[in-house]
Amino acid sequence: MNGTRLLVAGAVLALGLGVATPASADVLSDRAQAVALYETGGPTMTNAARKALLGTADELREFLATGRQNAQDNDERLLVDQALAAGGPIVKRDAQKALDGTPDDIRAFLATGLQVSREIDEDLLVNQAMSAGGPGVKRAAQIALDGTPADRHEFLQTGLAQAQADDDRVRATQVMSAGGPEVHAAGQQALSGTIEDVRYFLSVWSGVAAAGDTEITAVTHQRDLARKAAAFHFKAQAQAAADSAAKLASDARKANADRLDKQLAAGQAAGQKAAAEAAEADADAKAKADEAARLVAEKDRQLAEAVAPGTDPALALTDGRSAALYLLRNAGPAVRTAARAALSGTDENLTAFVRTGLDTAQEADDRAAVTAIADGDGKPALKQAAADALAGTWAQVKEFLRTKQYPGKENDERLAVDQILAAGGPATRDWAQKALDGTPADVTEFLEKGQYQAKEIDDRIFVGRAMSAAGAEEVNAVAQGALDGPDSALAAFLANEVPRAQQRDATTAAHVAAVNALVADAAKAAASVR
Repeated sequence: MNGTRLLVAGAVLALGLGVATPASADVLSDRAQAVALYETGGPTMTNAARKALLGTADELREFLATGRQNAQDNDERLLVDQALAAGGPIVKRDAQKALDGTPDDIRAFLATGLQVSREIDEDLLVNQAMSAGGPGVKRAAQIALDGTPADRHEFLQTGLAQAQADDDRVRATQVMSAGGPEVHAAGQQALSGTIEDVRYFLSVWSGVAAAGDTEITAVTHQRDLARKAAAFHFKAQAQAAADSAAKLASDARKANADRLDKQLAAGQAAGQKAAAEAAEADADAKAKADEAARLVAEKDRQLAEAVAPGTDPALALTDGRSAALYLLRNAGPAVRTAARAALSGTDENLTAFVRTGLDTAQEADDRAAVTAIADGDGKPALKQAAADALAGTWAQVKEFLRTKQYPGKENDERLAVDQILAAGGPATRDWAQKALDGTPADVTEFLEKGQYQAKEIDDRIFVGRAMSAAGAEEVNAVAQGALDGPDSALAAFLANEVPRAQQRDATTAAHVAAVNALVADAAKAAASVR
């Protein structure tokens, strides 16, 4: 394997850039400067440098003389615009002041003013947190304010959230201690869970439990009145108490149903918003992928045209430079090194890169990638196949990178599909079986993509099953919003929110059973009076 590494290292050095002497050292220096600006500059600088590198020597000199500064000024304004959009009130104020000033004002703001403004904004945020927070937040905020700007930044990044969580647990303990039996039980359960459980208890369930305690007390009182009236054979009074008990229970069920309806509507709205945002993100990702594919195709077209017989030499150089600029930002390290040297060199250097140097550098990158597999932690058979490929031709190296083929791969992949099939839901089992009944390519496709698509279908099935269970009112109140949301969120919903909602349904069922027993007792007492 050491010999392979030497081969890779040697290939990086032998990039076929030619040995032609540049006609003008100044031109080469200009190109090297423009290449460096293309690699390191902001969006305006990158575009301007690219245009200059594809243009004439005069255009290149003009870019370095004036265009570079204009591009830098514009990129710096963009940075200040970003700070203005994302910053707090002091950053916004000072950023706008810089934008209203000179380029020197903008540079001064970016060099030192932005950091100072951010620190003042963070001081304000810490003070606001201290004013609005509980005892733990107040203590932590005061410590941060007594410290350095770094202490205040750290407080806002992590300390505030931890202090808020601690305060919420204290509040939950206080609510639990002051409440009735159902509040106490719900509080204990929340405190034994996550901070999300605690916050749901504080925001929603403590109120539900308190209403449950009130209902139990009121219905118990009416049951007792019905029993007492029945003992004295006061039929009308006993029936009135029994009716009151039933109405209290009915009103409580309606109030809870109304709460769940509101929760359902809010969840659906949130889910639909999340789905729209996910769809927009997917569309953006697809557009970026399409553009990336277009750029790759254009690079390939330019390289083919640059080496094709009969291509005008000037066009071949333009094509080669454009392709090299793409590779400088998107290729592996050896190709980037070769492209940088070619773009910084003579026309002859660029031609040599396109005709021979690119392949030499690409082979070096490909061999480095296979070496990483051979030296990695993968299956022994895969590592050996990588080593075997490295001992062969570049074509064999490329084929290995394309397929990652090794003896026993098909059996390993079928075993992986078998395991997924055994543990999966109905859609996963169906898709897995179809893959196993198909070709090795079908098996690979299932492992790379199909299993995840089937899992999302299964997640919807499992959410639907949870919703259809008897008494799943709490589940339904949250599940429809999840179904209206993005598929990517369903797995976490099933793992976290469904069990919580099922526990709430069980708690509600126990409460309703207790209330119904009291109502039945009251009705029985009233019916006993003749």
